[in-house]
Formats: sequence, structure tokens, C-alpha cells
Amino acid sequence: MPSKPRPRTALVTGASAGIGRELVHQLTRDHGTVVLATARRADRLQELVSECPAGLVRTSAGDLNDSAFRAELWNQAEQLPGGCEVLFNNAGLGYYGPLKGQSLESLEREVETNVIALIDLTRMALGSMTARGQGQIVQIASVLGVFGIPESSVYVATKHAVLGLVRSLQGEVHGTGVRVWAACPGRTASEFASVAAGRHATLRRERAAEPTERVVRGILAGLDRRSVIWFPTWRAWVLAKTATWLSWPFDHLLKNWQPNYVSDEPQKTLEQTGKC
Repeated sequence: MPSKPRPRTALVTGASAGIGRELVHQLTRDHGTVVLATARRADRLQELVSECPAGLVRTSAGDLNDSAFRAELWNQAEQLPGGCEVLFNNAGLGYYGPLKGQSLESLEREVETNVIALIDLTRMALGSMTARGQGQIVQIASVLGVFGIPESSVYVATKHAVLGLVRSLQGEVHGTGVRVWAACPGRTASEFASVAAGRHATLRRERAAEPTERVVRGILAGLDRRSVIWFPTWRAWVLAKTATWLSWPFDHLLKNWQPNYVSDEPQKTLEQTGKC
């Protein structure tokens, strides 16, 4: 049986760590994809180049909240051989703590990164991909686009927005040869929780976290499916379906759940390296 085709080129945002970094590893190592990797941390991107097969990773360091950088980034993606076949919108910010304690600056940056930058790159990709009649736009969302948890309200709201965007675009891309879909992982082992939570809370979260390698394999498996909302692991699927099918007891449980994310440390807003 012939192997399923894999993308020849891709743009991965938030590639400095976690899911984004592992996406670059697996795309280049397992599928020979030429990847343009972007993140704010240039040193991390250079490390990534040395970890991957020679000649397959190109980098562009910058802040996705800068509209000029986003435009230049997409221009670089289109310079890949044949143009960019797949856009992985993975970059994001997360905040752990009550909404009343979050600063306006932190809130605006979280929404700008998780929603505005993602929509803008999606808009640019749609223009290029529909003109070619092919391509995929993969929004790395979260099971938190299906339900909510305390003390992550803005992050949860942004993930709901991403799923709303994906569902709404289905009518616009129908018949164009372009596929827009969302991957919704659950809790994933990464430095995201470690830095955001504090030592005691991290230990509690990480016990239930799934390995990043497994989550990314599941995400890439979604390239061969037709799902609009894709759960990359069975654990994420079960969690999302439980929240949907048993919504009242699930919501009741969450209302009485006291997350131990922040401990006694000050609020933290972080570049996304994993998902929950």
C-alpha cells in the first residue's frame, strides 16, 4: 500500500518549545518536510536547527503581535519551494490565575497572540492557498475550546474563539481544495505548566500530562483525516465527549474544583509550549 503524502513545506509558529518544537522535529525527521520555524526566542530556534536534518529548517525570530512581522513571516513562508503547504498556528500565551488579578496589558497580549495573530496568518494563508487550489491550515487549539476551567478564563475564551473560527470557515473553503481544521489536545507535558504553576502545582498537573511526542504524532495523523475538530489522543477525545455528553455533572465538578496552578507566586503569562 503506498504511503500517504506528507507536506513538502510548512510554517510552524511557537516553535521554540513544546508542541511547536516537536512538530518541527517530526515533520523534518519523519517526513522530510522543509519547515519555516518561528518564535520570539532566536537562541531556541538555532538550537532547533542543529537538532533536525540538515537543510530542512529555516527560522524567523520575531513577535507575532507585530502585524508587520506577521506579513514578512508569511512572505518568507511563500518563498519555501512551491509555497507553504501547511500552516500550523501553534503559538499562544497562557495565564493562570483569577481574571480579577490579570492586568489589562496581559489580557490584551494573550488575546492578540492567541486570536488576532492566528486569524491574520489564517487570512493570508487562505489567499495564497486558495489561489493554488490546495493547502491545510491547522489551528492548534485545545480541549479547553470545548469546556472551561477556573483561573484560565481568557485562555479558554481564546480557544473557544479559535474553534468558532474553524467551524465558520468551512463554508468559505468548501470546494477550494483548502482544508482548515483544529487539533484539540488535552494536557501535554511541557514547560508551560512548569513555569506557570509553581513547584507543588506542577507536580500535580504533570502526573496527568501526555507525552509531547505522542500528542504531536496524533496531530500529524489529522493531516490525513477530514475532521474539522480533531482530538489527537484518545484521552483528549474522552475528556471532550464527557464534557459534551455529561455537561451538567461535568460543569458542577469544575465549579467545585480549586485549581492549584499559581500557588503563592505572582501571576505569569507565558509563551505557549504545550496545551491543556
